[in-house]
Amino acid sequence: METVWRFTYEHDRQLPEAIDSDVRMPPALAERLVERYTEPGDTVLDPFAGFGTTLRVADDCGRAAYGIEYELERAEYVRDEIDFEGRLVHGDSRRLAEYDLPQCEAVVTSPPFMTADMERDPLQNYAGESEYERYLDGMAEIFEQVRDCLAPGGTAALNVSNMKYEGDVTTLAWGIADAVGDVLRFDGEIVVDWQAGEDRSHTTDGPAGTFGYGYDHSYVLVFSTGE
Repeated sequence: METVWRFTYEHDRQLPEAIDSDVRMPPALAERLVERYTEPGDTVLDPFAGFGTTLRVADDCGRAAYGIEYELERAEYVRDEIDFEGRLVHGDSRRLAEYDLPQCEAVVTSPPFMTADMERDPLQNYAGESEYERYLDGMAEIFEQVRDCLAPGGTAALNVSNMKYEGDVTTLAWGIADAVGDVLRFDGEIVVDWQAGEDRSHTTDGPAGTFGYGYDHSYVLVFSTGE
């Protein structure tokens, strides 16, 4: 497996001014993952659909796209602005098994991030209260349900990062690898080397123009059903 990929951090469409958050997986990475782990006609699921990047890319690549998004404003944006032949559920990924989703060949997603000292709940769009270990338990719960949705031999690819904030480091990537690895087979990681682009608005306590979160790289954690 190729273990280092290099991309420019950039997006190919602007979000409406009314949406004050612009944390998205760049489409170049979503496209590489969709094409690496699926074939035309396959089904791709994103349980943290966000602004619909994975759904749009998967549809453009000739895959069937399905997603779940907790935040109503984002779900409405995807439905209004992105024309894809799939289904987006406005709901909670922790209840994934309750939704009428088809079997999928791959999950391509970037889950919401959390630091060890954060008290807000990323799985509720940072609205409710939580703690780091509960968040990791929630990730395991979600991907246990994802496992039941994946076709035999299916792949889950998660774009994540460790988090450096105010001098403290949260090894989020390793925490998610351990949590999800309890329910799916961990096949390894790909280091994503992000190069500076024109889009610098995403940077969070990191070098200007790079990935942010204190680093100029992220990781794609690759899991499979083990079949």
